[in-house]
Amino acid sequence: MKSLLFIAAHPDDETFVAGGTIAKCVSEGATVTLACGTRGERGKTAGLVSADKLPQVREQELREATAILGVSAVHFLGYTDRQLGEAPVDEMRRKLVALIRQTRPEVVITFDAHGYNLHPDHMAISRFTSDALPAAADGRWFRELGAPHQVKRLLWTRPVPPFRLHDLPEIAEIPAMPGADFIIDIEPWAEKKKAALHAYQTQKLSLEPIFFATPEAARHFRTEVFRLAIGPRPATVPAHDLFVL
Repeated sequence: MKSLLFIAAHPDDETFVAGGTIAKCVSEGATVTLACGTRGERGKTAGLVSADKLPQVREQELREATAILGVSAVHFLGYTDRQLGEAPVDEMRRKLVALIRQTRPEVVITFDAHGYNLHPDHMAISRFTSDALPAAADGRWFRELGAPHQVKRLLWTRPVPPFRLHDLPEIAEIPAMPGADFIIDIEPWAEKKKAALHAYQTQKLSLEPIFFATPEAARHFRTEVFRLAIGPRPATVPAHDLFVL
């Protein structure tokens, strides 16, 4: 069975980056697992909840969103929002290696090295993921955590983030864009992505303007784009299947 692991920094990362792709993979029989570095406890509240209740609420929002998308399991890594880069390296490596060896994904998705929008937590989870993948494949690391596993492909977020809506190319222009190595048609799963985004009510003041406020935002529900970081390039680029060789 095909297996995908998304390694995120905060609740909602998985949906705005790859919600349609996740739903598509699940519909085609793949198992999708999510690891989330924090509970987003320093994010916005939209006036719906007190700051002390925000971690529990955002966790529940994430569980609702991932249930809509069909994610099989959610693993919280237990670190602090906006301080993810301060997580102990050895401890984080152990947690991610354990998860990779347990779930044995063919493909892992995380943020690019610059964190998509220079968010320090996004950059940190990218760094931790790149550190964990070769460790998971090397049996000398953490022998007690199970058999080594070599992930076939690490994918990064698209070259132009959704926050820069006016810089996003039109659909017909995307194949020529450097870094558009995988272009996934998500229109059949657009309603699932919309519903998952709406699950994040505490974050609506940030998400609504990007994904729903203008006619141009409809582009976010047509395709999702990923950049190849590690692993074999598909025979045809851009490819339209994360698992294709």
